[in-house]
Amino acid sequence: MKHPILEGSGRKNYVLVIILVGGCHLLLFKFYFEFDFLVALIDSLIHNLLFGALALGIWYIVRFVGNDQKDFISLISAHVFAALIILLFWSAQSEFLLKIFFSSRNDYLKFLENTVVWRFVIGTMYYLMATLAFYLIRYYMHLQEKLVMELELKSLLNESELKMLKSQINPHFMFNSLNSISSLTISKPEKAQEMVIKLSDFLRYSIGQDSREMNSLREEIENAQLYMEIEKVRFGDKLIFVNEVTEEYLKIKIPNLILQPLFENAIKYGVYESTETVTVKLSSQEVDNLLHISIHNNFDPESIPTSGEGIGLENIRKRLLLVYGRKDLLQVEKKKDTFKVTLKIPTETNSNG
Repeated sequence: MKHPILEGSGRKNYVLVIILVGGCHLLLFKFYFEFDFLVALIDSLIHNLLFGALALGIWYIVRFVGNDQKDFISLISAHVFAALIILLFWSAQSEFLLKIFFSSRNDYLKFLENTVVWRFVIGTMYYLMATLAFYLIRYYMHLQEKLVMELELKSLLNESELKMLKSQINPHFMFNSLNSISSLTISKPEKAQEMVIKLSDFLRYSIGQDSREMNSLREEIENAQLYMEIEKVRFGDKLIFVNEVTEEYLKIKIPNLILQPLFENAIKYGVYESTETVTVKLSSQEVDNLLHISIHNNFDPESIPTSGEGIGLENIRKRLLLVYGRKDLLQVEKKKDTFKVTLKIPTETNSNG
């Protein structure tokens, strides 16, 4: 921990305090003790500048001595010893210098001799005030360090959680895709090759994204379309994907890979068990500085659980909270045979950054 005066930003404030105390000292000597201005000025300068320089060493006692609560006695002893050394040196050196300056002023020399005890008392008050100030500074610096460490830790935890939430590509999707490719190699080799290329592009995009990166809605939709095309190889005409997002919203930045779990959710709960055609529709609109991105699909109500939203939706909710600090950015609507999930992306964040 650096010295708050010698190495920190408090040098200017420290000088201002010395000037303020020195000014009061000067006025007291000028108007109360009725010494002329030169005597008052020199007395003030020597006493306050010298003590100000010596008081800088108090920081090292505050910083390094008696930090253990059980070592209170050693702390008091250190301060008493330091105070005696500083005050004795300060008094002796001040008196020596002042006698040089005013060797011919008997009235001042007599005053100097008669006020030794009072100067020692005032010096003790200076020491106590400087010590209190340094303890307050140390407490503030400790608090700032703790806040910085907590912010860094929170940032690391958030980044770790974002990576964990982002990286949860459904293993069933991988197994099913590989099984589909395996089947197609026999019946439709061209389709198998096409699916391998799309799966490769999809994985390259998914794995290569930084956990904190924001991508355009256009890029996320293109990746989602790859995912849906891969799934369409499995489900054929049973799955229809409709993209109704207009061009005006495609440049807006959203957290990367945040759409994919929504499509996974639609496939898992909408298409997988259904015997009828399922349409997955992607749409968008802006409402009150929020871009609403909705994924809507029909489903067979007899084949889907009536409670719970799934791990994927909970992960998205957590990611939105980590990125935007809001809990109200995911809306789920479940009706008799339709399911709709809406992401709300703050557009003000996009315009500011």
